[in-house]
Amino acid sequence: MAEDRDFLKHVHEAGLCARLFEALPDIVFCLKDSDRRYRAANLAFAGRLGLRDPARLIGRRAEDFFPAEMAAAYRKQDQLVLGQGRSITDELELISNGDGGTGWFLATKIPLHDASGAIIGLASISRDLRQPAAGEAELAGVARVADHVRAHLDEALKTEDLARIAGLTATQLDRRMRRVYHLTTAQFIRKSRIENAAVLLASTRRPIAEIALECGYGDQTALTRQFRATVGMPPAAFREHRRKNR
Repeated sequence: MAEDRDFLKHVHEAGLCARLFEALPDIVFCLKDSDRRYRAANLAFAGRLGLRDPARLIGRRAEDFFPAEMAAAYRKQDQLVLGQGRSITDELELISNGDGGTGWFLATKIPLHDASGAIIGLASISRDLRQPAAGEAELAGVARVADHVRAHLDEALKTEDLARIAGLTATQLDRRMRRVYHLTTAQFIRKSRIENAAVLLASTRRPIAEIALECGYGDQTALTRQFRATVGMPPAAFREHRRKNR
């Protein structure tokens, strides 16, 4: 069928891309068909799942590898791309890795089309948001902003106020934050709050409502909504998942 030939062409191209991405270990790459099955992936993707060989992903779906709630979130994303042809760009995600730890990624998913314009699959890349190298965060007051955010998570944090701490305009601060952390200022605040919440959920038995307030959310519902959007599961499910994987 023409659709199969088109997809196989994309798979061939994706295979070339996957080999290129092996030289970029902080980039996770995969290709899925219209049935959400993996058709190509690079070594970094396999490693994120605790696998040595990307071939073990081929023909399988996210629910075969990820916790149920997280897989459901990925399925929802995939259906948005496959069903509506919408791209997802720089979606901030906290991911559970194969070793039981977690990592931050910026995810992008785009639809793949055949010659007639029909959607036949999707391509996905995720950038591993590693900590900046020593000295990078000192750039133009960015370190002061990062320290202030982490020390005041329970307060209102506005970009304009943070920019004044750095001696910059809001636009200049966003540019510096992207250069150092690959995130906008708003994304960095969100990452810091969810990151702190994840640590508290995994390491303490404190009530979720109390954790929500400490991390700058008005109530448990606000934390749950943001946590689910970022992690793919609500706080209670994340706590249970981390407890089982200790």
